[in-house]
Amino acid sequence: MRGLFEAVAIEPTNGIEDRDNKRSLAWRVFFEASTRLQGLLEAQLKAGANLSLSDYNILLMLYESPEQKMRMGELAERLGFIPSRLTYLVSGLIKEGWVDKRPSGTDRRGYEAVLTPSGIEATELASRIHQATVRELLLDELTDAHIDQIVEAFEHLDLRTRDIQGGTSGG
Repeated sequence: MRGLFEAVAIEPTNGIEDRDNKRSLAWRVFFEASTRLQGLLEAQLKAGANLSLSDYNILLMLYESPEQKMRMGELAERLGFIPSRLTYLVSGLIKEGWVDKRPSGTDRRGYEAVLTPSGIEATELASRIHQATVRELLLDELTDAHIDQIVEAFEHLDLRTRDIQGGTSGG
């Protein structure tokens, strides 16, 4: 594969980066803390709303969309899921009665995921749980300066990964 992966220089070492390297430390801290945070969020959502974090992200994306619906392809792209993964997850949400899947009104080849009234209720419950958990575990403990640093770093990362994804998704 050309592009991104060619830019990674592999040095003749044992394959484990120097833990004293500040950039390696930043990655490890981010990876470990974000993995734990996502696990705690998932546990709270499962216990309080019977939703996985992926399910919640789908419902929230639909909730925030005009008319609370979105084409399946656009939904997959915006969430960073491959289409088959989204189809699988949406099937579970359909079984719960939270989402309907309908032929697109603008393109008969495509389908739209549509939030149902019970899906709206589930999203609102899950949002209260999610927001309280994020505040408790992350936001309440950080200063405004920390929040500004996070926003700046992740806006940059988001743009970078979207550029890479856009550049490689077409083949």
